[in-house]
Amino acid sequence: MKTETVIYKMLTENTGKHFLDSGGEYGRHWQRNQKKSLNDFKKEKYISYDADGYATKSLFHHLDESIEYLPEETKMLNDWIKKDKYDPFKNPNGRDHVIADVSDFMNEYFYPNDKIYCHYTYNDENILSQNFQILHSTVYETDKVALCTHNGCDARGGMSDYKIFKVDWDMLLNYTADYYENEEIKPLYQTA
Repeated sequence: MKTETVIYKMLTENTGKHFLDSGGEYGRHWQRNQKKSLNDFKKEKYISYDADGYATKSLFHHLDESIEYLPEETKMLNDWIKKDKYDPFKNPNGRDHVIADVSDFMNEYFYPNDKIYCHYTYNDENILSQNFQILHSTVYETDKVALCTHNGCDARGGMSDYKIFKVDWDMLLNYTADYYENEEIKPLYQTA
């Protein structure tokens, strides 16, 4: 499967509803994204500017230029999650697409003896149209990450299932406004 198709499926994945989620009807990213086709995502502007010059970068384009889908490694992750999922002796807690479990997988299969870090773009100043979360070992020294997209409204939930990707760190971490200032409109950050 092509990387762009996997990204599209992640962005349109139904991550559910919760009564504390402020999305309302069609307010969650997955609800809005499900109205779009893959071609709609491919045709959307890479960078959009509002009337005040503030930039928004398409998460679809950002990920498509930054990562490469690794189907065999993702299959390993999914098989590992399903293996002995509810066996109280071999796996008493079950497994799922959550930070703790996917971190354990990363340690077991890719980065033994390394610390696994969680990076969530919601906690950064960024211009992305949606946020994403990655689990990784040392930046620039490793090239495999587990990545999920935030498809809900509330930042604490609504994550797609993790997939494994090869990453270009310089491209992936390039989501700040400073890089995308539109001088023709006006600088993004101005002092009064």
